[in-house]
Amino acid sequence: MGKKFNILRKAISYETNESWTTVPHVTFIYEADATEILNEFNKLNENNQNLKLTINTLLLKICTEAIKAAPQVNAHIKYNPKRITGEIKVIKNINITMPWALENGEIIPITLRNFEDKTLVEMQEYINKTAQKIANCNLHIPMYQAATNTLIKEMKKGHLLKGIHAFIGMTLDKSKPNKKDIKEYDKIPLDNKITPDDLQPGTITISNGGSVCKELKGFVGIFNIATPQIFAIGICSIQEKPCVIKNENNEKSIEIRKVIPLCFAFDHRALNFDEVVPVIQKVEYIFEHSELLRNWYSK
Repeated sequence: MGKKFNILRKAISYETNESWTTVPHVTFIYEADATEILNEFNKLNENNQNLKLTINTLLLKICTEAIKAAPQVNAHIKYNPKRITGEIKVIKNINITMPWALENGEIIPITLRNFEDKTLVEMQEYINKTAQKIANCNLHIPMYQAATNTLIKEMKKGHLLKGIHAFIGMTLDKSKPNKKDIKEYDKIPLDNKITPDDLQPGTITISNGGSVCKELKGFVGIFNIATPQIFAIGICSIQEKPCVIKNENNEKSIEIRKVIPLCFAFDHRALNFDEVVPVIQKVEYIFEHSELLRNWYSK
């Protein structure tokens, strides 16, 4: 007997299908030597007993700083394939959509807002608060509300028939939230629960697969871009690999180093590779200058 899609899976499959049927993906793999920056990060954590930072938060901060080097990737696209017209809206705030693994094994995309000026500590506090909100409520309720809101917007844009079919599929679903669950959800204060706004697309998606499976070797070869975003980063687990190292005398040797593979994906309708290069270069610079972490730690 097959397993039918629930509300969460329906919403994710709808968005994913939209992405892969409308967005021309281009990807680039970069392997970062993270040995020194992880050593510096561990020192920071050892000196701070009040709030422990996670490697995931560190990687989000690195990516955020890199995005600031190329503001054009932090944008949304509007495109009409029939008229071949388009518009790219660059957004000042960096709102990161991050796939969040739930205890039951499901994955839900949560948007972390206004990360452009946050310190490492502020990022970690925001993420910890988000974890508390997730624990406080039935996520199928805001996910259902966010999905139906998205479909209504699609119909208003003129995608009437497709929107109606999808809307019917959502509303007739037996797994959709019942009235009792919705009432209980409504009782929770807004500051203590995930809302439909928290599930709306951010300006960029960053997914850390290493947080799901730390032992997994390899890298992401291609990564999904969530429309209307135009850029995404897929991060893999920390791996030990032999690397060529140069000393002060420019002499080369081979050492076992800690490497983090990153996959940069962009929408070729909106960006050319040269516009993405500054992000990759900034990532490389950060990993080569671990002392930057001291400035990011707090204000």
